[in-house]
Amino acid sequence: MKQSELLQLYKVVVEQTGFKEDMNNPGWMPKLGPNDYRSILRHGTHNGKPAMLKVSPQENLVKIAQDFIKYQKETSGKPVICVPNILENGKIPGAEFLIQESSPQGVRIIKNWPLATPAEKEEVARLYWETISNFPDYDLAGEWTISDYFVMRLDKSLAAGRDYGVQTKGFISAREKDNIIKFIFINAQKLAIQPFFDHFSNTDIVKANNEYYIWESSIAPKPEAAGIALWLWGATMYAHDIPTDQWQDEMKSWISTFKKFAPTELQADLELKININLSERFLSTLLLDLPLKRSPFDKLSDAEVMKARVLFRELLKDIGDFIHD
Repeated sequence: MKQSELLQLYKVVVEQTGFKEDMNNPGWMPKLGPNDYRSILRHGTHNGKPAMLKVSPQENLVKIAQDFIKYQKETSGKPVICVPNILENGKIPGAEFLIQESSPQGVRIIKNWPLATPAEKEEVARLYWETISNFPDYDLAGEWTISDYFVMRLDKSLAAGRDYGVQTKGFISAREKDNIIKFIFINAQKLAIQPFFDHFSNTDIVKANNEYYIWESSIAPKPEAAGIALWLWGATMYAHDIPTDQWQDEMKSWISTFKKFAPTELQADLELKININLSERFLSTLLLDLPLKRSPFDKLSDAEVMKARVLFRELLKDIGDFIHD
């Protein structure tokens, strides 16, 4: 949606809910492509409480709110990632909105992101597996299969590239793209679908008072180990200025740590499951994020973008023999 159109929808929601925007603490507008925005998020207050308002013409924010409320009820008192309280949600013509209480002031788990200490890696791994083991059971039967998930994700990347006229030459070849997709679908049936957060990264989580709060991350059907892959992909997006061999060692260390704290019955094929998910994320980065210079690459020079391109290609080589220079 165009920026001007989305801002008008935001204005309607503000008038309807009484949300008061904090003019000294600006939010953001996630961008899909040139003058194409997915949503608008703003800091402020709602009925006197610090809050964040999200308005989107594309996301089912009412269902997201219902899922969050279920998650809060069924995980209360358990050592899992917390979600902020829902203050109000609803629909207006052309969009839906969600107002959540702001997360408490806190810190990120990884202080020197994306590089982490062994203790920080173990903290993340424990948190991930505790959250997985206590995650509520959402009814996904008949809605999503592994094929549905990867077809949707890959079609989104490929269609967006065509819609925005992205030039991927120099980032990835047609043969390489086909090889990666082949690897994903040959191995996809080794994965089961389970509910998890749609985003899972150091930049999504705030640690406060010995609790962890995740922000701007809905609950969605995800393949097994997708959360781990999201964490590693999120870190890699910020690793463009780290030597490639150093980051390859970091990835191995992260995977080893996640495996160490995994339930025994899940350890044997965990790395393969992570790599299936990582392949899709890395492919999307080479198809869209790098050519379009999406965040966090928006401030990089062309030379720095190409350096990041080398990093993602080398990591894909570590997964399988489908990248060729």
